Amino acid sequence: MAYATAAELRDRIGKVSADKDTLLTALIAASERSINMFTNRPDGFEADAVASARLYSGSGKSYLLIDECAEITLVAVKESVTDTTYTGWGAGDWLGFYGDPDNPNFQPLVQSRPYNAIMVDPAGDESIFYCGKYGRRSVPTMQVTAKWGFAMTVPADIREACLMQATRWYKRFEGAMSDALASGELGQLLYRQTLDPDVKHILVNGRYVKPTVGIW
Repeated sequence: MAYATAAELRDRIGKVSADKDTLLTALIAASERSINMFTNRPDGFEADAVASARLYSGSGKSYLLIDECAEITLVAVKESVTDTTYTGWGAGDWLGFYGDPDNPNFQPLVQSRPYNAIMVDPAGDESIFYCGKYGRRSVPTMQVTAKWGFAMTVPADIREACLMQATRWYKRFEGAMSDALASGELGQLLYRQTLDPDVKHILVNGRYVKPTVGIW
């Protein structure tokens, strides 16, 4: 689902009829993608409604970095790089967490954060995530099934950031996409920017921007 609706955007803009909904929906989609790209979150802020499997090269360690997800349902493994099938681990063999493996957060959803790693449960039957190294290559040996994305419901501030950016672009369309717009209230020219400064403030101060390289 989109981060916001055309009706919500109409409320923010004011004096816009429903016959503009096609344009408004397109602006919402563009704003959503821009926010995802700025924060380095290609899976977005709303997780998939249905879990799906992704493959990873095993780390050979007791923890494994994965993509952000709101729920993990299954962890499976190939015990050798030449195996052709994945065998599911028991629910007591692994633990999902967020953050540093030396100081993990096992309840990230309470703090509005996704899972981004799994570790071997010391009380389980496994000890490591089988290494995916095959010579100099890395091949998949782990299969994780999860609902990929930041959260099951879009955070309220992300929804507002999307609406703010879409509103800004709508106003630029009204100004024929000019690089500079006159403001009667402020008595000055307003120059175009990639993202609205207040949108950037929400994303940065909300700690939504993920480092491009590495997690820890």
